Amino acid sequence: MPIVRTDAVIIKCDNYRETSKIITFYSRSHGKIKGIAKGVRSSKTKWGGALQSMAILSIMFYYKENRTLHLVSQAEHLTALHDIYDDFEKLQTGYRIIELINRTTAENQENAEIFSLLCESLEFLENATKNYINVLFNFEFKLLELLGFKINIDDLPANNIDKTVENGYFYETRFNPGDLKTLEVISKGNFNSLMSLNINKSQVFALDRFFDNYLRDHFEHAGVSKAKKVFNSN
Repeated sequence: MPIVRTDAVIIKCDNYRETSKIITFYSRSHGKIKGIAKGVRSSKTKWGGALQSMAILSIMFYYKENRTLHLVSQAEHLTALHDIYDDFEKLQTGYRIIELINRTTAENQENAEIFSLLCESLEFLENATKNYINVLFNFEFKLLELLGFKINIDDLPANNIDKTVENGYFYETRFNPGDLKTLEVISKGNFNSLMSLNINKSQVFALDRFFDNYLRDHFEHAGVSKAKKVFNSN
C-alpha cells in the first residue's frame, strides 16, 4: 500500500464517531479522494486542526487502488486562509466553490489544471476586498472549460430563455446584451479585473441562474447547490 504525499484542498469534512473525521479532498496527484483521519479530534493529535473545509494542505495518505476510503496520516497548511472564515459572504462563496468541485468531478481522476484553478480561486477570494461573487463566476466558467464543457459566449443570443425544472415549477432566466458582456469580462478576468467589475443584483441573479441551469444540463448528478440554500436561509 503506497504512501502518497501531495498538495490538496479539503472540499468536505465530517466528524466520524467520537474522535475521527471523514474528509473529501481534491489533490494534485490523484484528483478527488475520500479518506478517513483516525483520532484527529483527540487533543493528542497536533495536525487535526488543519482538516477544515477549503484548507490548502500538504497531505499524506495510504493509497490503495479500488478502495473507497483511504487512511490519512498527516496534514499541514500550505497556504494560510483567514479572511474567508471570518467574512460571511466570503465563506458562502468559498463553500460554493468547493461544492462545485464535489458536484462535478469523479474520484481518482487526476487533473492538475483543476487543482491549480481551485487553489488560485480560493487565494483570490482570501485577498479580495469586494465583488466576491465575481470570483465564483470566474471559477465556474473556467472549471466547465477544463471539464470539457466550455461555454461559447458567441452562441448565447441576447434575450434567450433557459428553462429548468425545480420543485415542479418552471423558471426562466433572460440574458440581455449587458449580461453577455459581463460574462465575457468575467470569463477572461484576472484578479484585478474581477475586483474592479461591479455587477448589479439582476445580473448576479441572471448569471447565477444560468450557471445552475448549465450544470444541471451537463452533469446528471449535479443536483442543486446545498451551500447556496443553506446560506440563503440565514
